[in-house]
Amino acid sequence: MLGTNNVDLYCRFSDGASLAGLKATLGVGAATCSLSDFIGTDLVVSFSSDLANDPSIMKYLYHAKRQRTRIVAVTPMRGYGLMRGSLPSVISGGVFGANLMDEFFQVCAGGEIAFTNGVLKALIAWNKLDEEFIQKHTGGFAELRAALQEQTWEMLEQRSGVPRADMERFAQLFGSAKSAVFIYGMDFAHDEFGAENVGAIANLALARG
Repeated sequence: MLGTNNVDLYCRFSDGASLAGLKATLGVGAATCSLSDFIGTDLVVSFSSDLANDPSIMKYLYHAKRQRTRIVAVTPMRGYGLMRGSLPSVISGGVFGANLMDEFFQVCAGGEIAFTNGVLKALIAWNKLDEEFIQKHTGGFAELRAALQEQTWEMLEQRSGVPRADMERFAQLFGSAKSAVFIYGMDFAHDEFGAENVGAIANLALARG
């Protein structure tokens, strides 16, 4: 009721999980880069199916694609916008229908954490981590490494909904990139484990500095 403390704000529902996940892993509950960082990076990874509804996101993805940035989606639903390049008319010109995605990994609903854990497990096995960065700027990685050793590939495949080969293929893409930007939308953060979803991809980014 109005006038009481029982009316929640949309911004808490919208951003609460994201803030909590980033605060717990990075120490700050806000984005660590800008949209312009898409352009020139080796890899952009979208953990969301709703980002194509944002014209500003699509504009920068379009320009990043023109600079040979690889665009990868990890989401339960294949987003039409990323597949067909639904770009604002002021910049699209003749590119309507262009496929912006280079790779698509269709995890099951709620399977993102298992997927990122599988990717990290592969990167550890291949010594593709930034060990110096981990030692200087992170904490608790030994515990994370031990926890991943207890998670079998069979379990990760079942919970992520994708085969081990797909997680390793993503690990190869990410492990060979000199720079990368991870992005996610509200469908990713509004999950029952939204804060944990955000924390999982933050851990993945931190593991490679």
